[in-house]
Amino acid sequence: MADQNLFVMDFTVETLHSFIRDMNDAVVVVNADEEILMYNRQLTELVQANHQIPIPAILQDFIRLPAPIADLYEQYAACAQSTKQLPAVTIFSGQEEFICQAYHLLRIESSAGSFYILMLNGCSIPGKLNLLQQFADSFIRDINLGVILVDIDFILTDISDVACKILGVERQGVVNCPVEDVFHSVPDEHQIVQRTILDGAVVRNHAVSWTNNQDRHELLMDSNLLRDDEGNTVGAYLIFKDVTNLRSLEEQVQRSDRLAMIGQIAAGTAHEIRNPLTSIKGFLQVLKKSFSQHQMNKEVEFAEIMLLEIDRINELVNEFLLLSKPKNIKLVKVDISTVFKEILPIINSEATLHNVAVYYEQIMDIPSVVADRELLKQVFLNICKNGIEAMAGEGILTITERLDHEEKKLCVEIHDTGPGIPGFLIDKIFDPFFTTKENGTGLGLSVCQRIIHDIGGTIRVGSKGFGTTFTVCIPYTERTNI
Repeated sequence: MADQNLFVMDFTVETLHSFIRDMNDAVVVVNADEEILMYNRQLTELVQANHQIPIPAILQDFIRLPAPIADLYEQYAACAQSTKQLPAVTIFSGQEEFICQAYHLLRIESSAGSFYILMLNGCSIPGKLNLLQQFADSFIRDINLGVILVDIDFILTDISDVACKILGVERQGVVNCPVEDVFHSVPDEHQIVQRTILDGAVVRNHAVSWTNNQDRHELLMDSNLLRDDEGNTVGAYLIFKDVTNLRSLEEQVQRSDRLAMIGQIAAGTAHEIRNPLTSIKGFLQVLKKSFSQHQMNKEVEFAEIMLLEIDRINELVNEFLLLSKPKNIKLVKVDISTVFKEILPIINSEATLHNVAVYYEQIMDIPSVVADRELLKQVFLNICKNGIEAMAGEGILTITERLDHEEKKLCVEIHDTGPGIPGFLIDKIFDPFFTTKENGTGLGLSVCQRIIHDIGGTIRVGSKGFGTTFTVCIPYTERTNI
């Protein structure tokens, strides 16, 4: 078989120099003694020479061949006619060296002797990425998206910082690990990265819920295959965006609309309801007294039940009125720690009745928030009372303060060790009239959300089947010592 890499020709120095100068790859021309006779600019960049390579120069000072050039040429010619892998050459680049396995080697026979042209194709300069590689690295590192790359063996090859934060993993602990090992604690049906993406299952704007500890994230996910130039599958990518705040805002707007409508109805009818209730309550008290004087014990018991039910109706009317925007809000700088110090005796008293321990974790030098002090007390008392009652006899209620410096918000986490909230109910707990309590009205949390929403804050809830955490976040002003 003819040697397709051998050229018999006479050439001028100018012709050969023009040939290698126009090449995109690093090219060097050597003689049979491995002396460098000619090279192009790309080779200078590849070996990071601070000045031009002197002519003639020794090839081994810049590129180490695995065999003498003549022998390497014979090996190259043999590999070119088979599927054997080329023997690698070593490139000296500055203070480093790296292996290059992609190259071409040509031999030229002329009247002046034998010459070899070594073309190093596909060798990137260490530490100097091309534009596409720089974009890919910056995309993974800086983009505000969760990005996961897996190879054909379902090994996680790269992951963005945002994905690590949302999924609760550390990059150095998961890169180059099987995906099944990374998410081994998650049931198959809830796996965020499914092996089916390697089978060509394309996903577009797929909604997924993910819970990391007590934080729940609503994600929109895309995925697709990655293919090489020949169309072969080499891996897959998964990209997702955290839309929790957007979903939460949409739900808050919907709830606010419903609450506003209920509040308008309540405000218009509360007066008409309270007037007859006052009259009925007054006459019932008179009747109760008369029944008691005549020792009509059974009738006294009936009267007491009716009076209790009237009080319950009055409380319900009061909660209805709170659904409309309060008229006399006093927005002042408030220290959350001071608020909790004022309501802790009430919380501890309620906890004692239910055999619940209360732990309050305060942070020092806490920034103040702008809110209505009394309405904040109402919010925290309501949430703490719900947590205490949820533990049904014993447990621990933990109140923790923390600062979210990125969002500039002061957050209060109220965690109970109760049975938790089922996943199919957790999205409904802020809806008006939704309650799991036998005697509840279903308005307490709706009112709390309205109060916090009106001062620019948020209430979020997380539950993983054991224990529930309510997180109240309020924008803070400058840090002060109150």
